[in-house]
Amino acid sequence: MKTLAAGCAGCNLCVKECAFLTKYGHPGKIAHDLSEGRLSGCIWSECSLCGLCTSLCPKDLDPCAAFRAMRSKEVASTGEVLPAYKGILAYEKRGLSQRYSFHELPEACTTVFFPGCTFAGTRAKRTEQIYEWLREKIPNTGIVLECCTKPSHDLGRDDFFTSHFSALEKVLLTHGVQTIITVCPNCYKVFSTYSQRLKTISIYEVLGEKSGPVDSLLSGCVTIHDPCVARFETGIHDSVRQLVKDQGLEIKEMAHSREKTICCGEGGSVFAVTPEFASTWRQRRIQEAGNDRIITYCAGCCAFLGKSVQTDHILDLFFEPEKTMAGAVKPTIPPFTYLARINLKRKCKKKNREEISGKNDCVVDVFSKRTCCRMLLLVFIAAAVIGIRMAGLDDLLTQENIHQAVADFGPLAPAAYILMVTLAPALFLPGAPFIIVGGVIFGPFWGVVYGMTGATLGASLAFLVARYVAAEWVESKLTHPAWIRLKTQTEKQGWKIVAFTRLVPLFPFNLLSYGLGLTRIKFTTYLVTSFICMLPGCIGYILLSSSLLDLLQGNLSLEFFAGLGLIALLSVVPALFKS
Repeated sequence: MKTLAAGCAGCNLCVKECAFLTKYGHPGKIAHDLSEGRLSGCIWSECSLCGLCTSLCPKDLDPCAAFRAMRSKEVASTGEVLPAYKGILAYEKRGLSQRYSFHELPEACTTVFFPGCTFAGTRAKRTEQIYEWLREKIPNTGIVLECCTKPSHDLGRDDFFTSHFSALEKVLLTHGVQTIITVCPNCYKVFSTYSQRLKTISIYEVLGEKSGPVDSLLSGCVTIHDPCVARFETGIHDSVRQLVKDQGLEIKEMAHSREKTICCGEGGSVFAVTPEFASTWRQRRIQEAGNDRIITYCAGCCAFLGKSVQTDHILDLFFEPEKTMAGAVKPTIPPFTYLARINLKRKCKKKNREEISGKNDCVVDVFSKRTCCRMLLLVFIAAAVIGIRMAGLDDLLTQENIHQAVADFGPLAPAAYILMVTLAPALFLPGAPFIIVGGVIFGPFWGVVYGMTGATLGASLAFLVARYVAAEWVESKLTHPAWIRLKTQTEKQGWKIVAFTRLVPLFPFNLLSYGLGLTRIKFTTYLVTSFICMLPGCIGYILLSSSLLDLLQGNLSLEFFAGLGLIALLSVVPALFKS
């Protein structure tokens, strides 16, 4: 801000073009007034962060970056954003959730299609068409349905943005991805600015290179709205205009276009705080367009401008030119956009199921997988009971016989059992079978005591190994964005995340123990919380397994129903948190 205050000449070239600066003064004055405490830090809520001031500055200053820095400083000092942004942040959160996100990274995948949230929601069919087109032109192209977290970036939530984007970038690089093809200009801006190792290109540039003029030409005149976030991307400007010309249409440029374009009104989430102020930008854009149909390449701009004037997306024009010019292409509108995104994800998974690697989407359906595993385990136990009875072995497998056999080993039996349960996580062995055996051998009380002792020691061992012995190796294995988010959330919320993930099995038990070792949570907090939240599951398995011997004799005990009910409850609970 000091640089802006000292460097700004006060020429007012930007003030003449910007409603925000007209209200508060030239950038140098704003920076100076803020440093002197004469302006509220929240004035940035009226800045669209469109970058017009930067493009007009004769001294090559970047007021736009400085205004975004104001937001970051405000968030850093208060720890929160304005309540008015609750809606846009909820939208972003849904874009990051497992319900809507999806990764398909085929073998030898070096290129990924990243459609973004708004385009995928409003134009799910178009997203499918583009993906299929890309797969024909660029073999082994993958697709990632996820949010780039541009809203948090623009609102100054730097820590949140950095952690999520870095996690996404790391996953892509780990799987050999080299190039990102974006539809949304905001996604393009994020990847091209913050990823030094991924090459970012727009779908419009790809279409321009790999397609040409169409056979059946249209007629008419349109104008182009360049999204403000892409104002300096001349390659995209040229590609979009060429795609329009290839359809046979004439282009009439508006007074503000390309690097001098103006915001549609949606930029910077100003509409969430001062909608009437944001609408002034839209009205100005509509006046410049006159009677000409607007073509743009941002789904957000298309929706915002489309409320007042006929506005079409360039990709609608590319795939369905006649219908688009006839006004017959209707994008999906909220809240149906969420259903469209869910359906798009379902179609992608169904169509490419054989190409999906478990490691690429290892936690997307973890809730249902864990529930199915529990159900299969119960089926296996029931089958084993029936098999033993049919074989006539039920008279030998009684509580008295088994407990007597175990007693013959003295203290060696519980010690050996606890050791096996302890080492299971370190060896990535499933713990449930060991717990079940404990209930059969030692009964409901000692089964829980020995089982919980071993499970707690095992979880602690994996935690300590990850923290002090093999941190780099563990981190190299836990590369999915969900793990990175878990780490960030654990460091912010501590024991609550440990409790949630232990009680609701969001992640595999053994991997979770290792993963939590990479966080900065205190070991004692981890130990106590894990013990308490693992206890319900352990009790359920032990109660059920300890009653199996009675079940062989044809007796249904209270322990059997209690254990069965507790396991069933733990299987249902995750579904309540799935969204």
